[in-house]
Amino acid sequence: MLSVTRLFRLGIRFAAWATPHVQNWHRRRHMNRVEGQRHLEAHNWTEAERHLTAALAERRRSPARHLDLLLGLAQAQRGQNKFAEAERTVDTAIQYANQSRNASLGPRALDTLMDLQIDQGKYTEAEQTAREIIELNPDSEPLARSVRKLGTAFRKSGRNAEAIDAFRQAAALHEKAFGADHNDTADSFAQLGMLLREQGDHTQAQQHLRRALEIHRNTLGADSHEAAQDLHHLAASLEDCGDIDGAVQEFERLLALRRRQVGCNPVETADAQVRLAILYLNARRPGPAKELLAEAIASLDRHPGPALAHAMEAMARAEEQFGRPQDAKQWRDRALTIA
Repeated sequence: MLSVTRLFRLGIRFAAWATPHVQNWHRRRHMNRVEGQRHLEAHNWTEAERHLTAALAERRRSPARHLDLLLGLAQAQRGQNKFAEAERTVDTAIQYANQSRNASLGPRALDTLMDLQIDQGKYTEAEQTAREIIELNPDSEPLARSVRKLGTAFRKSGRNAEAIDAFRQAAALHEKAFGADHNDTADSFAQLGMLLREQGDHTQAQQHLRRALEIHRNTLGADSHEAAQDLHHLAASLEDCGDIDGAVQEFERLLALRRRQVGCNPVETADAQVRLAILYLNARRPGPAKELLAEAIASLDRHPGPALAHAMEAMARAEEQFGRPQDAKQWRDRALTIA
């Protein structure tokens, strides 16, 4: 007869032997779902579609998990511009949500349908889908998302006054659902600020952009892409309304941030460099302007077009301020050739 101590030791040994086998079995069982999600987050759309399709063909799972897979698959298909396939996947998701007893699944499926409609420029249909979500009276979280997307649909169809109202409502809903310092709340304030800037309401635009910038810095980090976008639009708004000193300060902060970022968009960085360089030229500071323009032109040279021509024209102004008219003429000739 085995003693209690002996049984206990045997139990420990068995657990030590079984644990890696159980972990390996669990990993194989969920491999396609986990890999699909990983590739989705990395925007590896083709691999995400492959793994999620395989996961959907596997064992039964909870309704919420099954819907996650369907909506993830639709996202992967959208990322590849496979809109017909994505529509079929979303239709399947909507039918599945309607057949389930979980009332929260329907709004989630419709929310993905809205993304797909906006991608394809079907703004009237996107508005109708948003109304369906609102009529379902979902929790404040999906309602906030749908109202913000409704604002995007309004904006892209030129209905700016309605877009502003929608973004204001979305910001209030996000604040209620997530709190005043949540990333989704900041996204709503950022969109509202960008639209108000386009409409020339710079006082309100700057207020909302500063709020978005503060939240994005706190939630995602000072060097995040979202914080950089907020800073870019804030600097541009200050420039547009004639606050040159404020614009220079924010553009300098933006470029310092972009130098710290990994994988930042070189065209966006070049745009900020050119805008700041022109402000320097207006202040008769050709030295720092020329340094910025040299970097911008080196980046934009890979993408010939109006932005490169604009940078070269600014470089011509810098050479004129240095008293080098022949060099200025050469830059203008190059700009005209590209334009």
